[in-house]
Amino acid sequence: MTGFISEPNKHIEKYFDYYFDGEKNFEYAVLLNGAWGSGKTWFIKEYIQKQESKGKKVAYISLNGLSKTSDIDDEIFRCIHPKLASKGAKILGKVAKGALKAAFRFDWDGDSKPDGQVSVSVPDIELPDYLKITSKFILVFDDLERCKLKIEEVLGYINYFVEQESIKTLIISNATEIQQNEYFLKIKEKLVGATFNYTEDQDLAIQSILNEVLDGDLKTVLNSNLELIKQIFNQVGYQNLRSFKQTVFDFKRFYKKEFFEGNGNFESEIFEKVLKAFFILSLENKKGRFEKEILNFKLDELEPMTDEEKRKRALQHLLSFVGEDAQKFQKKYQMRLNEYIFSKDLWNEILNKNIIDDKIIKKELYEKYFRFKEDQPTWYKLWYYLNLSETEFGYLVTDAQKSIEYSKLNNITDILHTISMLVYFKEQNLISFPVENLLVLAIEQFKKIVKLKENIKKLNFFDIREASGGYGLYAHEFPIFENFIEDLAQAYEDKYVEKNIDRVQELLILMDNDTYEFYQQITNKYYDYPILKSLEPGAFLDQLLKIDYRNAMNAIDGLSSRYTTHSQTKIYLQEEDWFEKIIALANERLALATMLEKHKIQDKFLPKLGEIKQQAYKG
Repeated sequence: MTGFISEPNKHIEKYFDYYFDGEKNFEYAVLLNGAWGSGKTWFIKEYIQKQESKGKKVAYISLNGLSKTSDIDDEIFRCIHPKLASKGAKILGKVAKGALKAAFRFDWDGDSKPDGQVSVSVPDIELPDYLKITSKFILVFDDLERCKLKIEEVLGYINYFVEQESIKTLIISNATEIQQNEYFLKIKEKLVGATFNYTEDQDLAIQSILNEVLDGDLKTVLNSNLELIKQIFNQVGYQNLRSFKQTVFDFKRFYKKEFFEGNGNFESEIFEKVLKAFFILSLENKKGRFEKEILNFKLDELEPMTDEEKRKRALQHLLSFVGEDAQKFQKKYQMRLNEYIFSKDLWNEILNKNIIDDKIIKKELYEKYFRFKEDQPTWYKLWYYLNLSETEFGYLVTDAQKSIEYSKLNNITDILHTISMLVYFKEQNLISFPVENLLVLAIEQFKKIVKLKENIKKLNFFDIREASGGYGLYAHEFPIFENFIEDLAQAYEDKYVEKNIDRVQELLILMDNDTYEFYQQITNKYYDYPILKSLEPGAFLDQLLKIDYRNAMNAIDGLSSRYTTHSQTKIYLQEEDWFEKIIALANERLALATMLEKHKIQDKFLPKLGEIKQQAYKG
């Protein structure tokens, strides 16, 4: 246990050794003062381990939030014998607690008054040594200023152990919180024989916490970044070593060496970037900086916005931090969004939901770092264009232009940023060729390579932001680029709609062989999307007449649920023309239908369809 305290606090350790190790009954307690986050509690826990290694029994009691002396009783008993204090040992616990009551001759009744020499019946059993008060027993009371009991009451309680039982007792507090209390000063004179002020020693505490990481490889890289970690800890300004320790072990759970390896080499650069982002976001999150989600800031109090203003505000998110609170955060760390490496959604999964998805982590690390390192795209080279020579700039701009003209880009991030850079350069009069034709070609290429997600029918600005790879878009302020973003979203929607012909064919098949799945798709999967507008009314009616009657009625029940249960989506209004055509075609069929078909249409289908129409309007 050597080396856990620095030179400015060595005298405290020496006095504690004198106080706790000697056989003398001091008849006073020792008080240790220190500011919150100074490391005093960490130091005490290290010192407790030192005493326990010598065979001492230490009961460490946090007074934080305790409001009755009986609560302190319970905490002492739990420390002395956690098994008897557990819910599964209540009866035996009462027996042992009764024995402890006899030994302490103190208030186990919760009335906050010393009971004197309490007469109790001790069972005829052999009690273990740790239930007997000996010179090897130590009491430690932490967080004195956070106890909800009156200061005179809690100190009087502690005084009983010191004065009547001669138990060596340490009290830990942030004295600045209670030093003006007259009762504290008065009782302190009688109770406390030695007072020490702990000198902040965060560096040693941080080093000690990092050394608790048993993984040799991770411990090595963490210690090699010790100065960076200290800098982050102080920059965050959340001087809470307990939270810091949680962050360290959260990072240990997250860390895999393979995340940071490229071509067999450990990339210390990306490791340091992720480490820095992880510690900042984790500590700020524990500090309560974010609104439920990582990097989600308090919104400015604004007047009601028009749709156009909302659209422009959403576009601002493509660049960086938006809002006063977010701007303060950005200024504090001087880091752009892309420097946090992972997307907001991924950070939220890692730090709030405790989900470690190796596949997604590797994918984002590749997109944000390894791809640029292996084969830097042209727009990435243009990112710091002011550092380029005239010749380099001209060459890269030409390369960017050709990459759009010849459809060379197969990555959405590259398309987005290449167009953004070219539009920005045009607006700044740094290039002379027109860009309008390039926008059309870029949209065509985007539509070709974008992958559809069945659950995403339309793209919004935030979806496109994620595709920007965490790098701000240079041209975000210019109307021509705003229109380009809108055209990208429309291109995705057009591609989605083009696949509707396959989707409605699947629905027709499900009507016949899996009516449950048909029901699920039109009431859940497409509950807010007018998919049935893409289905020919005649084909739907033909299928109703062709399939098993029960399946047909189940399909109509699906329509009923779609238009009535989910009426709040207004989906009926979007598909009303389609539904009216079904009813019209069914009436037309009556003239040519066979007897059974006429019966099904006239007496079964049409009444049900009319009922649905009536209910949908009510909704």
